[in-house]
Formats: sequence, structure tokens, C-alpha cells
Amino acid sequence: MEPGFADWCAIVNRKEQEAHMENSLPEYVSTPLQGFIDYTKESTRLLHMSMQGMSMITKLPQAVKVLEKTDHAAYTPEEALKRKEQYGRELEAIEAQAEFADRELKHGFPLLHAHTLVGLWGALEAALEDLVVGMLMNEPDLLRSELFSKVRVPLAEFESLEKEQRMRLLVEEVGRGHGLGKKAGVDGFETLLASVGLSGGIDAEIKKIIWEVSHVRNVIVHRGSVADRRLVESCPWMSLKAGGKITVAHEALWRYEKALVKYLTTVIYRARARYGKVIKGSLRRCVKNSEALESIESCYFVFR
Repeated sequence: MEPGFADWCAIVNRKEQEAHMENSLPEYVSTPLQGFIDYTKESTRLLHMSMQGMSMITKLPQAVKVLEKTDHAAYTPEEALKRKEQYGRELEAIEAQAEFADRELKHGFPLLHAHTLVGLWGALEAALEDLVVGMLMNEPDLLRSELFSKVRVPLAEFESLEKEQRMRLLVEEVGRGHGLGKKAGVDGFETLLASVGLSGGIDAEIKKIIWEVSHVRNVIVHRGSVADRRLVESCPWMSLKAGGKITVAHEALWRYEKALVKYLTTVIYRARARYGKVIKGSLRRCVKNSEALESIESCYFVFR
């Protein structure tokens, strides 16, 4: 099995991470970014284990049949009848599972890949929102910007909230005012990051891939993985037809994951430039190893 991003970004233990905290990025900046790294590692591991497990399930019916044939225990006629009925029910259930697993395997595990993609996108959204919230909590001068000065929220509601919840409410209102939920690709992220001075240039190819990721994710979540007109028109290079079923192959998921990781790396570089700090610990490993991803064609083992 070839390594994925998570395998390349070996996470250091917490004691080592804390030792590196001095003279590195502020914790409220590094922690959300680290969270995405941790999630990617766990998500990739879960995906690989699930693929392996489903591949093994396809062999279970034959194993159950062998066990039944080699069961030479002495049963009474009544026990033998019950045992035969129980065996029939168990075999039927296992064959149904094996049939489903075999179908997923033959099609490249599209459901597993779709779920993984949705999770990765959600993890990146959460990481960047947490990053912005953390900066607002620890750098109150950011609230003086024109972006936040125009936010209007009910005073009674605002006063009743804890500090973190207040900042999240402000971020939500900024997002609502700028239509972040309607922006695809990195556009929504960049508008959010601009509110704290962390927006910037993005590699054109990475931007294109993440544009595709956001549209594919949307049809998975909101259209039952059926291509709609918006996806077809927004990503013509995919050569899709409205109404067609969307499947996320392992090669596509790897390409999507790599683009999300490289975007995160871009944000890390921006943070380093802003704070004039070095990148240490897991985040440094992330930056170094994301460059090595270029030489890897696929991180998923194709089970045959």
C-alpha cells in the first residue's frame, strides 16, 4: 500500500509539540491547522482499513461454508435441524454483506470515497473557521476592521454569549453578509481569511481542483450524488451530463486530498509570514511532506 498524506505527515507526540511551541506560530493559529492534519490522518487510516475489511468480507461466505462442512459435532436430530436453520440464516446474511462489499470493490469503493471527501471538506471548513475565531479572540484589534465594523447583531443576544461564541456569531454574520455559503471553491475560504489578513495568492491548478471538490461535495450532500446543471456548467472539464451518477474514484479522491493539503500548506506559509515565526513540529512536517506528494501518483491500494 502506497502512503497517503497522513502517512507522510507523522504526527509528533504532544510533549514534543509543546516543546516546539516557543518561537513558533501562536497556539490559537497552529491548533486548528493541526486539527485538520490529525483528521486527515485518521480519515485516511479509516478509509484504508474499511477497504481492507470489505475486501475480506467478500471471502466470508466461502469460509462459512467450509466451517459448516467441517462441523463434525454430535447433534441430536432436533439440534441438527436447529443448527441447519441457523446456518442458513447466517449464510444468507453474510452473502448479502459479501455481495454489497463485492459491488463496492468492483466499482472502486465509491461510497467510502464519497464519505471521505465530505468529511475532508468539513474538516477544512472547521479548521479555517476555528483559525479565524482564535485570531479574533486573541487579537482584538482585528475587530476594528471595516469588515467587522459593519456587522449588526442583537445586543442582548451578543451580551449573553461567551467570548468564543461571540466571535463565532460575528464570523457567521460576516459570512452571511458576504454570501460565503454560496461561494464555491476557495473563494469562501479566502473571504473568511481576508477578515484576519490571511488571504493571498493561490496556485491556479490547486484553485481549479478545489473548485471541483466543492461542487462534487455539494452534489454528494444535496443531490444524492447525481450531477446537476450547476456542476455540469461549473466544471465542464469533467464532461458530465445532468442527471448522471457521480462516483469518486480513488485516484480522484487522492487528487482532491492533495489539493486540500496544499491549500492548507499555503495558509501555513501565510501565517508564518504574518507572525514572522518558524514552523515547527507537525506543521513543519506537513509543509515539507506536502511537497513530496508531487511524486506520488496514488495513495490507495486497489484490491483485486
